[in-house]
Amino acid sequence: MKVLLTGASKGIGEGIATFLGRSGHQLGLLARSEDGLRRVQENIHGEGGKAEIAPCDLRDHDGTASAIESMIQKMEGVDALINNAGLVIRKSAFEISLDEWHAMVETNINGLFYATRTVLPFLKEQGRGHIINISSISGHMPLSGGSGYAATKYAVTGFSDSLFLEVRGHGIKVTTIFPGSVDSQSHRHDPNEETDWKVRPEEVGEVCHQILSTRQTNLISHLEIRPLRKPS
Repeated sequence: MKVLLTGASKGIGEGIATFLGRSGHQLGLLARSEDGLRRVQENIHGEGGKAEIAPCDLRDHDGTASAIESMIQKMEGVDALINNAGLVIRKSAFEISLDEWHAMVETNINGLFYATRTVLPFLKEQGRGHIINISSISGHMPLSGGSGYAATKYAVTGFSDSLFLEVRGHGIKVTTIFPGSVDSQSHRHDPNEETDWKVRPEEVGEVCHQILSTRQTNLISHLEIRPLRKPS
């Protein structure tokens, strides 16, 4: 399967790319960091997988559209898009700055929309495809001390659920994944905290693989993955 993945240079995105690469998917990896993308690409190639890369800033509509269209041409098609790129700033409404608010909205909402909007015509034309949006448990549960982040993830959930109703008639699936605590550098608030109890990024990749493996006639619309236990 030919899969585009945003935010693929680190954290959850790297974990998704690693697992999907091992599972035989042909990957198109997008993120702002070219160095990070090349590192992930080399690791995938080292394990026998296939991956192309395209550095881009998802907050830039024209740049995002150009990068995705070029990637689809290079891969000779696209079967799925995984919108993973996201920015986590965990501050309350008293603390968060306007720049921080706008940065999360532009990345977590606008970037996801730009990527989706670019891919949809290709999926519609072929009459099939799959869009997986990585939300968060904070996308359907309140998050005290992180209201801005929660707001963007609630938006991802609402967009995904409504998008499904708009595209299902074209054979396009939409799935929302709600990760809980993931052992990702970008989500760590304390660099010294114990993380063995958390979900591993590769396990989110395993979930994506399972979702993409469903028959064309059915859909996993929502999936939540979280740790079994928290540390005592």
